[in-house]
Amino acid sequence: MAEINYGQLSEPPLVLWLIWQNTETRNRYHVGNLIYEKGQYLFYYEKKNRRSLSEAEKDGYEPHLAFPDTEKVYRSSALFPAFERRLPDRRRVRFKEILKSLDLDETADDFELLAATGGRLATDPYEFVMPITRNENEFIFSFYIAGWRYNQGEEMLDQLTRGMSVQLKLEPENEKDPKAVALYDSVLGQKLGYVPAFYSGFIFDLLQSGSSCRADITEINRNAYPQKKVKVSIRGGVQGKEPGFISEYTMSVEEATETYNALRKDA
Repeated sequence: MAEINYGQLSEPPLVLWLIWQNTETRNRYHVGNLIYEKGQYLFYYEKKNRRSLSEAEKDGYEPHLAFPDTEKVYRSSALFPAFERRLPDRRRVRFKEILKSLDLDETADDFELLAATGGRLATDPYEFVMPITRNENEFIFSFYIAGWRYNQGEEMLDQLTRGMSVQLKLEPENEKDPKAVALYDSVLGQKLGYVPAFYSGFIFDLLQSGSSCRADITEINRNAYPQKKVKVSIRGGVQGKEPGFISEYTMSVEEATETYNALRKDA
């Protein structure tokens, strides 16, 4: 297999996935999409991909109060108030410190701030995550390890370092999710946790198809909540003809723009 050049791929801040978690079952779903381009925001519910709106509704999900119509495409020239309130207050005395901790500067707009913080609040089960971005046959995305508290992650925390590779192992016999993908440290082979469910279907199908990817630790927050302790970046590529499932799980910059333009006409 030819060597894949991973270094030139980046994650353009154009689309964010809205994730909802059932606080009782702990299952997480990709329920919506926020698109930003040329000063315009669009929001619509996700109905195509795995672990999307229909599955979430079966697990008790009800539409966001600010976006009650699941068939509608919502648009705005500013970040929707329901999402804007999820950002750090720019009037705070320590706001510059917050930006620095997020690797942002004072020129960061609301979309960049939402992407960096995830828009997480302690009062509800929503968060925003970056989508799987595709550039021709290569892709990149990152996430925090799921299921941390239920595996050996905490025991291994002091031995983990930024840049360390982790192993991906498929769990087709997993009763809760037959497309589960577990993460193991590359030193002692201890199970750290899982790839979040809204990403795991893509990785599972990718590895089953014989294509390649690599996983590396990019962030370690020892004092954070368990679900935000360790961040992993996935980079990979598809060799030869692109499998059909690629377009189901990923979006290229061009496709995101086309989707935005089409939705804007209908909005």
